[in-house]
Amino acid sequence: MRASLTSTLQAVGSALLWVLLAMGSLAATSVAFWIVLALAKSALSHDAAVLAGGLWLWLLALLTTVGLPLALALWKHHGDARSLSRTIVWLPLCTNGVGLLLGTQVIPDMIGSALRSHGAWVTADRLGDSHAATRVMSALGHDAADRLDPAGAQPEGWPLGHGDATLEEWTAQADGHVERDKAISVPFTEEGTAILLDVGFDTPAGARLKLPYLFDTGASFTTVSSETAAKLGIVVPDDAPVLTFNTASGPRESRMIHLPSLWLGNVEIRGLLVSVCDGCVNDRHHGLLGHNVMREFFAQIDFKNQRMVLLPRVAERKPNRAYDIEPVVDLRVEGTPEVWLGRVRWVVRVNNRGSVPIRDVVPVVKFANGPVLRGKPIDEIAPGAAGRSLVEGRATLDGSNGSKGHYTLGLAEAFW
Repeated sequence: MRASLTSTLQAVGSALLWVLLAMGSLAATSVAFWIVLALAKSALSHDAAVLAGGLWLWLLALLTTVGLPLALALWKHHGDARSLSRTIVWLPLCTNGVGLLLGTQVIPDMIGSALRSHGAWVTADRLGDSHAATRVMSALGHDAADRLDPAGAQPEGWPLGHGDATLEEWTAQADGHVERDKAISVPFTEEGTAILLDVGFDTPAGARLKLPYLFDTGASFTTVSSETAAKLGIVVPDDAPVLTFNTASGPRESRMIHLPSLWLGNVEIRGLLVSVCDGCVNDRHHGLLGHNVMREFFAQIDFKNQRMVLLPRVAERKPNRAYDIEPVVDLRVEGTPEVWLGRVRWVVRVNNRGSVPIRDVVPVVKFANGPVLRGKPIDEIAPGAAGRSLVEGRATLDGSNGSKGHYTLGLAEAFW
């Protein structure tokens, strides 16, 4: 009886061992197959773009992870089917396990880079970037890469701004400076309660239309009246984007249009979103000069001498118009905004509701009490069309208190 029980336990233990070996071989082969695919994709994407999306990648991965142990088993036991079947159970675990061990010790940076950039390419190509499987594979790839090669992890988020700075510190920033020779000195009104500036507009006939405008620190956007828009040859479409503004007299809706340019002194400011506001006109001024214009200047206000000086900020590259463009686009995350292993891989869809094409659009995802992640640039979005941008990085939807699960979508960069 005891001998029979011992024999049974040995048989069960042996069977369990073979099952564990088979599962280990399957796991090692799957991981090795995934890594080889990522490495091959990374290499061929640079050196042989024609082959980067073909069956060569699959063939290479199969030969390396499955073909090699199978060939060794056939070479050793080609005439013994029983030994062959047993060997093929454990040999893939050994060959792929050793390969993974050597790879992670010798070339962890190459494996980490491949997993970060191409760890999810198979599911992304077949199911799309928004599919849950792609998000899981991307999260697994980044997580494994961060463990193998922590030094290769890219910093998340992006700088939100330069903070408080003196004029000298501000002019020293790498992204712009001021031109003092184009400074605009504006006296206060006689009552000392308002600042009026002459704003120039280019008409279709080539003339310069100059109108007095009120410098309004509370206005988010510059305004034009319907009459001024008509003089400038700008058609205000009935389906123009509408924004709601909180004013002293209550909420006010206004249609938003694209203004090609305006002039303050000798300074031309191109590509602005302006509000069509007939109620912003009176006998003293024809509109409001809002934040989207004044942010192009460094303003010095001298209350003692009743004067304001505007120093034009001159960027080294084309001015970023994300502030103006964001109100005329719709942004949403395709699919469910999920987080896997502390990472997101979302596709942000940007719909252009304006009448002018927008270019080099970079969406941004801002998480409550968390990071700010930039998306990949969208080259161009025509009016009425939509573009897609991939956003990847570490994030969390945990939040705290009332911010749990909160995030906002916006634009980091955009140009008319």
